[in-house]
Amino acid sequence: MNVAYVNPFLDATIHIFEQTFGISPVPGEPFLDKQASKHRWDISAVMVLTGTAVGVVVIRVTHFLADKLLTKSGVIWKDDEERAELVNAMIGEIVNIIAGNAASKLIDSRIEISVPFVIQGENHTIAWPAQTPILGVPFTTEYGPFLVNVSIFELPKAYQV
Repeated sequence: MNVAYVNPFLDATIHIFEQTFGISPVPGEPFLDKQASKHRWDISAVMVLTGTAVGVVVIRVTHFLADKLLTKSGVIWKDDEERAELVNAMIGEIVNIIAGNAASKLIDSRIEISVPFVIQGENHTIAWPAQTPILGVPFTTEYGPFLVNVSIFELPKAYQV
């Protein structure tokens, strides 16, 4: 997996946490995530890549961390239903900004990023590219951990447009 495709997502993730929430996430040791389909994360924000490379980038957080981010954003809610809607919208916007920032660094690579989407629920699933390793990059914050999963493969030159 080419780090030139991975690093823009990691950098954009760190940047948005620092600039928007005043939180400095600390990256841990990257690992091959063979258990990506079995996880403990409540919310996953998904970006799909197409172009000279194809794959999926996912940011995974707990409800606790998402609630802390919402509180730090200064947004106020009146009930649990509205809070849940705001968390979903906030995570969607966060991943949208990450995708936009990463895309600006991948212009030379001719990679396009789909409109990101958010999945919630216990043991939700993500369709990972077949036969492509899934990299996990854990992060810690003062409000708990989150994980960035990346599974990208570069298309052979003959298949690139």
